[in-house]
Amino acid sequence: MKQFLLGMKIATVFFTIIILSSCSRKDIFSNWPVFKGNNQRTSYAVAQGPGILLQPDWILNVNSRITSSPVIYDGILYCGTDSGLVAITLKEAKELWAFKTAGKVFSTPSVDEQAIYFGSWDDRFYALDRLAGKLLWSFQDIGVFDSSPLVDSQYVFVGNFSGYVYALNKKNGNLVWKYKTGHWVVSSPASYGNFIFIGSSDSYFYCLDKNNGELLWRFEAGKDIPSSPAVDSTNERVYFGSHDKHIYCLDALSGEEIWRFATNSEIFSSPAVCDDKIYCASIDSVLYCINAKTGKELWRFYAGNTIYSSPTIASDMVYLPSYDGNMYVINRQDGALEYSLNIQNATDSTPAISGRYLFIGDYAGNIYALTELTSVSR
Repeated sequence: MKQFLLGMKIATVFFTIIILSSCSRKDIFSNWPVFKGNNQRTSYAVAQGPGILLQPDWILNVNSRITSSPVIYDGILYCGTDSGLVAITLKEAKELWAFKTAGKVFSTPSVDEQAIYFGSWDDRFYALDRLAGKLLWSFQDIGVFDSSPLVDSQYVFVGNFSGYVYALNKKNGNLVWKYKTGHWVVSSPASYGNFIFIGSSDSYFYCLDKNNGELLWRFEAGKDIPSSPAVDSTNERVYFGSHDKHIYCLDALSGEEIWRFATNSEIFSSPAVCDDKIYCASIDSVLYCINAKTGKELWRFYAGNTIYSSPTIASDMVYLPSYDGNMYVINRQDGALEYSLNIQNATDSTPAISGRYLFIGDYAGNIYALTELTSVSR
């Protein structure tokens, strides 16, 4: 039953820093400006994606552990590290700047045309000039910022360990509103229309008015909710996982439960949504594919170890990293393993797709630019 042991094609990479044929790199990189790619957090890439037979085009070590996920804007990659935040030019695979913080940056930043926004374990939330890495403003409150921010219109939304969900003015960092939940907020906000969706460790899932922070509805799960929501705007549904071992589907407008799906273990990973299918992993190494309308299981895939990362979808493939050091490439229609690249290091990072590249970081401080074997000149 263990698919990763059956007919597995594994490529093992040995490296310190590897850069392959810079002349072969694509010159066009699409944007992936936020955790899971868009404000609905669907983890679906409009770009063609990196294909199946993944190979490093380059690997860059930033000398600090990475638990954050990359974001990409206008050919520059940004990623949190245990030392702060780093910016890397994709075409040259070179560090553009690094910004040091007093605590690690565990969560994923968000970027727009002007600035890069992120929180740190030093109880501060930062906005930097995205090209120069210079501080524009910072916001401080009691509590670690472990939630990945969302930029929507003139606001930045984020949660932290104080139990608050914040709306900040993205130009100056001034507090617009804050909403108090019953425990720390690790989940990252998603938006749909005037709604902000977010989970809390108090076991409730919240829907707030993005303009004033008013509670519109809340839903109680069985345990805490570290998973970040994904919104199906077409069917007006919102999906998330919980430590109660369930994946939930709610009506986005009313908060009414439509279905729940029982897994075998706690869920830290966040769902990906595409073509009426939900892809979500539990920490016992299983990736589930579920019919988004009915909540019925379509297939499951077994990785070799714990999964904290979230799956990312491009074309017909699901890309899933695991603590076993593998990047799995899975056929999203039937769950068949197409390929697996062994990068040798565990990761919490969720893949970012830009053009025909996949970007990811790992615990050893490496950032990988992966693409199809046949697209890299030898």
